[in-house]
Amino acid sequence: MAPSTNGIRKLGLHDLVEDVLILILVESDVPGVVALSRTSKFFHRIAFTTAVWYTLVARLVQRGFIDSRPDDGYFENLSTEQLIGLVKRMLRGPKAWTDTPSQSEHFAVPHGQTIVRRAVNKLRKFIRKPPLGGLPELLPGGKYALFLNSGRVECWSVFEDRRIWTHAPSMDHTLVLDFEAEVIEDDIATILTCQSTDLGQHFVEITTLDLKTGISDLELVSRLPECRDGLAYVDCVVCGDAVAVYLRLDFQVVIINWRTSSRVVVAMLSAYDSLIALVPGHLLVLTRTDTRGESRVALSPFALFECWEPNDSVEQPVVPVADLPFLPDTLSLACEPSHTWAWLRSIWVYESPFARGQFTVWLHDFVNGKPAVLSFEFVKHATRVSWRFLSSTVMPIQMYPTTMSLSGHTLGRCRGYDKIGIFPPLSVTKDSVQRQIVDFGGSFFVHMSSFSGTLTYSTKTELIILYYD
Repeated sequence: MAPSTNGIRKLGLHDLVEDVLILILVESDVPGVVALSRTSKFFHRIAFTTAVWYTLVARLVQRGFIDSRPDDGYFENLSTEQLIGLVKRMLRGPKAWTDTPSQSEHFAVPHGQTIVRRAVNKLRKFIRKPPLGGLPELLPGGKYALFLNSGRVECWSVFEDRRIWTHAPSMDHTLVLDFEAEVIEDDIATILTCQSTDLGQHFVEITTLDLKTGISDLELVSRLPECRDGLAYVDCVVCGDAVAVYLRLDFQVVIINWRTSSRVVVAMLSAYDSLIALVPGHLLVLTRTDTRGESRVALSPFALFECWEPNDSVEQPVVPVADLPFLPDTLSLACEPSHTWAWLRSIWVYESPFARGQFTVWLHDFVNGKPAVLSFEFVKHATRVSWRFLSSTVMPIQMYPTTMSLSGHTLGRCRGYDKIGIFPPLSVTKDSVQRQIVDFGGSFFVHMSSFSGTLTYSTKTELIILYYD
């Protein structure tokens, strides 16, 4: 009961009926509900009702942080404990990866295949459409998958087990070499394709696809600068209205705003010394600052770029911007960029499921000559950014990372081994690293979903999706 003032008692939360309290809680987020549950037994009981957690999980599903699965029953029939388990899996990774005893130490290949296969749920879907090839990608939300099929990007409905869309290039005699996609809202995806013509010219296309109907719209075609060795060393990123294509061997980043049909080219000091990522309205850059192995992480706002030009689908972009305008707040890291280790370095950025404008960054790099995993976070404010370094762990062996999830699990291959491993986050000790080994029939085209840990890979005849609890 709330204290009284002048003989008039104020109403407190305890005075509200439970239905009203539930309506209040569903407008909160997971941290807020958990915090309230710790205040009293009464609020603990209210906070952990199924109605509250169903709404919280449904909101995370809508934003793509939790993947739907064929056996989820659209979440209506899940208990409170099961709903909370979905949130825990998003934050910690699948329980099967962390709770299963590992027989591996120092990255020796264990007999862990059977353990992994016992932990994985029964295989739910086979998508059949030969021939397949290239890296598949299960889109956030888990309902649709993209993959390369004979040089063309295709989209399949996982639950309906059917193809809903095939990319039709706007130009003749082109081959898609890479693609990236993002689900923006209401099952609408933005798809970026990097293409090469038989004349050696390079283009990107940005397409929006209605995943429910299979109807697509070509939003923009843009010519890329002439680059050495074709598009063999290209990274591409999609984030909202912007896409970025990183020409590593030419030390250039092409940034395109497909809604305003404008573009800009940014010159990097050295592609081998730099990693890039996109966050809304900003280019995130990690680059070496001196010869001592120290690196700097900084944000460069698109609004400060002075050399935006109207997009031209035929003409190459103009001379690139020489200097990036960075926000004054930066983060220094003890990383060692190198030509030899360039392809072992990767960066992933994830926005917090619970706080807009707050991001977690995972980085594979080298510290004191040894491979390491680093993590840090930053929060965007109106005119500045605040950084917080989280941790750095040296790994006992070099690996080739392909995907890293929000939970910090890495999908990659150790040097000298043929199988792909799932490496744990930074909670492990330095001298003994648990690792699950997964056999994909010799295929290295494997994708790990950013939040659910679902693994997707292709064979010559099938696209296979593995779900983990």
